[in-house]
Amino acid sequence: MNDFIEDFEVLIATFPTELSAIDTIAFSAKPVPEKWSKKEILGHLIDSAMTNYLRFIRAQSEENPQIFYTQDDFCENANYQQSETKQLLDLWLALNKQLLFLFKTLITKSLTMRKCNDLTLAFLMEDYVAHLNHHRQQILS
Repeated sequence: MNDFIEDFEVLIATFPTELSAIDTIAFSAKPVPEKWSKKEILGHLIDSAMTNYLRFIRAQSEENPQIFYTQDDFCENANYQQSETKQLLDLWLALNKQLLFLFKTLITKSLTMRKCNDLTLAFLMEDYVAHLNHHRQQILS
């Protein structure tokens, strides 16, 4: 189980530098009007971090809470495309550092007993890091 924690630590250490290396125009460019820009994908990762944080917190004291979000609505309503890139990057980093801390404390508990959205916290933790990696590759390509 600790492999995904190590992957998460590496992502937190390297992703901000990788993002900072992307040209501002390329970072904000939308491939087509209905697709997200790289900046909006970063915004989606912020929404994912906030939503997942709630999942991990609430699932420890509630029985299988159901916590979902509409990713397109969140991205549009948060106005990520017009946000300052540094502000988004700082928010992403702060949220994910806190999630990493939470993950490290949660792995000492019985994660197969607690659920959110009918999925174990163990699954959700690994899936969160996989999701982050998927969008990292999307942004960097």
